[in-house]
Amino acid sequence: MRTNSKSIEELENDYWKEESEFPTNLIKRCFEYRKIKISKLSVEQIRLLISQKIGIEFLIGIALEKLEQNIVIEGDLYAGDLLDSVSKIPTEFWNKNSTVFLNFKNIFESNKEKIISELGEKEYDRISERIKASC
Repeated sequence: MRTNSKSIEELENDYWKEESEFPTNLIKRCFEYRKIKISKLSVEQIRLLISQKIGIEFLIGIALEKLEQNIVIEGDLYAGDLLDSVSKIPTEFWNKNSTVFLNFKNIFESNKEKIISELGEKEYDRISERIKASC
């Protein structure tokens, strides 16, 4: 069965307690999003899960596909918020997934002009520094 037809909780075989036991709206949303088939997750749901370091190994492929289609794609926060979240993935993950990291780096570098024109040079430099730090 394809990975995208399963939810993160199915892929991890880790089923969290009932949502009523969770104290914040953020945790409640993470609880709910982990139950959705990966192929059905929105950009915002992917961004939020990645930013919370949940299911990165299952979400990174689809996140990179979305960034390749539109590097400044946005969830619910701001233009480029998915790119920002992916750029903050811990170095430990990238070290174990160097091919995926190189793919991300190439997508980022090949979209330099668009990032600068739509997000500004400061944001491009900030993300670029994070990527260099992850090398």
